[in-house]
Amino acid sequence: MPVMKKIACFLLFWGFVVSTSAQNYLLSKDGNALYSIVVDKQADSLTMFAAEELQDYLHKISGARFKISNKSAVREKSIFIGKDWFAVRPQMAQLNALGEDGYCIFSESGHFYLGGNRPAGDLYAVYALLQDYTGCVWFGNGEVYVPNEPALSLPGLRVFAKPDFSFRHPHFPDRNKPEYYFPTRTQPMDQWGMFVHTFQHLMPPDKYFDAHPEYFSMVNGKRIRDGQLCLSNPEVIGLLKENLAAEMARKPDHKYWSVSQNDCINYCECEHCQALYKKYGSISGVYVDMANQIARTFPGKQISTLAYQFTRSAPAHIVPDSNVNIMFCSIECNRSQPLAKDNRSKDFVKDMKDWAALTHNIFMWDYVVQFKTYVCPFPNFGVLQPNIQFFRQHGVPMMFQQGSGSSWSDFSEYKQALIARLLWDADVEEPAFRKKFFNAFYGAAAPVMLEYFTLVHSEMEKQAGNRNLDIYGYPVLYSEWFLKPELLLQYKALMDKAEDLVSTDSIRLKRVLRQRCSIDFAYLDVALNVNNQDLSFYETINGNRRPRKEMLQLLDRFAENCEKTGIVTLDENGYSPQQYRTQALNIANMATRTNKAAGKSIKSLTEFSPLYNVGGENALTDGLYGGQHFRLNWLGYQGNDMVLLLDFGNQESFSAIEANFFLDLVSWIFLPLEVDIEASDNGMDFRRIYSEKIPEPVRNFGQKPVHFRFAFEETTARFLKFTARSHKTCPDWHRGANQPAWIFIDELVVE
Repeated sequence: MPVMKKIACFLLFWGFVVSTSAQNYLLSKDGNALYSIVVDKQADSLTMFAAEELQDYLHKISGARFKISNKSAVREKSIFIGKDWFAVRPQMAQLNALGEDGYCIFSESGHFYLGGNRPAGDLYAVYALLQDYTGCVWFGNGEVYVPNEPALSLPGLRVFAKPDFSFRHPHFPDRNKPEYYFPTRTQPMDQWGMFVHTFQHLMPPDKYFDAHPEYFSMVNGKRIRDGQLCLSNPEVIGLLKENLAAEMARKPDHKYWSVSQNDCINYCECEHCQALYKKYGSISGVYVDMANQIARTFPGKQISTLAYQFTRSAPAHIVPDSNVNIMFCSIECNRSQPLAKDNRSKDFVKDMKDWAALTHNIFMWDYVVQFKTYVCPFPNFGVLQPNIQFFRQHGVPMMFQQGSGSSWSDFSEYKQALIARLLWDADVEEPAFRKKFFNAFYGAAAPVMLEYFTLVHSEMEKQAGNRNLDIYGYPVLYSEWFLKPELLLQYKALMDKAEDLVSTDSIRLKRVLRQRCSIDFAYLDVALNVNNQDLSFYETINGNRRPRKEMLQLLDRFAENCEKTGIVTLDENGYSPQQYRTQALNIANMATRTNKAAGKSIKSLTEFSPLYNVGGENALTDGLYGGQHFRLNWLGYQGNDMVLLLDFGNQESFSAIEANFFLDLVSWIFLPLEVDIEASDNGMDFRRIYSEKIPEPVRNFGQKPVHFRFAFEETTARFLKFTARSHKTCPDWHRGANQPAWIFIDELVVE
């Protein structure tokens, strides 16, 4: 008894008290219900829905039909839904102390009472009973595991619970579905009138820039349209208020309104803004001052602004008003170790503490998937719980865990479920929760899926102290870590085994196939981008290099499995599995074609950037092809044309050149403006044999390799000069206007 009392006190500190009695109460037997569900006839629609959900799921579990009535039967035990049934009892005071999302479940004299401080709490209580005491599991995507228990019983209960965070949003595919967010006790984003990066919407450059460039950021002495606003200009503050008022008039019931920086750097450098940065000791001080001014105009609303990238550090000499919400973001942080433990995150930890000292009106925006490759294995589960506990420790009330939005990502069903649970109770026993979820989700394959889950995480942790797990990573970046070729072979074997175990269970098979897409993608991508004798996309037969048949089959199967299991995009920009397949086949086609430049002398006549060391000019004929990120085998030129001189050593005939260039406008990487090809017999006198102007691509923020083939009449020469003319500086319309522009190239194939 003293031990139980001690545990209860600890749990009460976090607003969560649970106790059970040894006595069990039988709810159903032989298909007959022994209890009825009682709800007040004047109950709210959500309370009525709670009763109907309980009725439905108890029937699915036991086969018994539980009736709903407005009063208890004399000879039956009852499950009462709603706090009115115990309004005059001591439990009511305990419930009132739990806040608006609090709920309770307790038994007395064989009856059960479920209720919350508001109707949504009645639903929370019902779903908590179903999940924690009958064994139901909500997977998302409309799928729920329901156990088969004809003789269904419950222990005597005393549960008083409130969430660790007042706002809880895992940003995954089921985020806006009531059939998921009510059972998991999370919330949609339905209170937001405008959400994040809103300068461009409240003051669109197309409307204001030409007439009033002074409203926009001065960067390097020039006003730019694709940056931030000049917040030292009082006219800007006035227009923000005016335009925000118009938006609020369209959505009068919405509480939160983001007035926040665009998703780029390019803050204003004018002398007036600079003076304010100095005054507040941080750029963020100017943004807080802006938000305070707007918040005082709209005292009944919450005005949210970002602490993100250049505004992440807290200011001095200014405090956010009570209705100013600070959206604090962790985008730069490493995910291989918990924030509080990781020395690389000490600046972020300091910023967290500094903001928490100024305000508790903080909306924590944390990032929990890998955005450049959603389907790449991303073993960050070991940091999710300690990081959420860290935010709770510093009084953060609002949690937004940015997952993969509407797309599937590595283990996203479990990640979504785990995060939802942690946002309610950050101290949940994760291993037990994981085992329960995996057993229900994967069935007979659960032990193997758990083995893979444990293995990939243990391999990640071996180098967690000195390697970064980045939210913008790719499989090849981890090919000497937890995605080593020898490990990928093990992972693939485990997936083969799991698939075999559920081969006759179509529902579980689909889930295993979806998760194996993550391993198959990494397996293919490492094989394609790393020269490794144990795992290569290619084989050499009689001196001829060609794609291995099993790799081509796996590539086809990967694309088919993605389509079959609902994986539509591989990254945050909508890159599809079929596009990946096409790119991989294109690379394989180039890599296996006879390249007359291979092994020949190649020299860059203009300076390439040393920032991304890929081996200099030799990277252009090494047989390794640039991947989906400019850090992967791409040779970059910053602010320069690219001029390459190829010496065949002897006269050589050729009639086409193929090359891939990279496009990533958000990273200031452009396609060439023009390509010129020249030939020479002596290396001094050149004649132009081909020229092509490259059309400007659509201005978007995606990134991708772009393939070019330049064909011309057959030419014989010893030397070949290949020139790609660069923008040199970013154009006026770009957020990096007047800053050095990049071009990236990889693999020059001469036919």
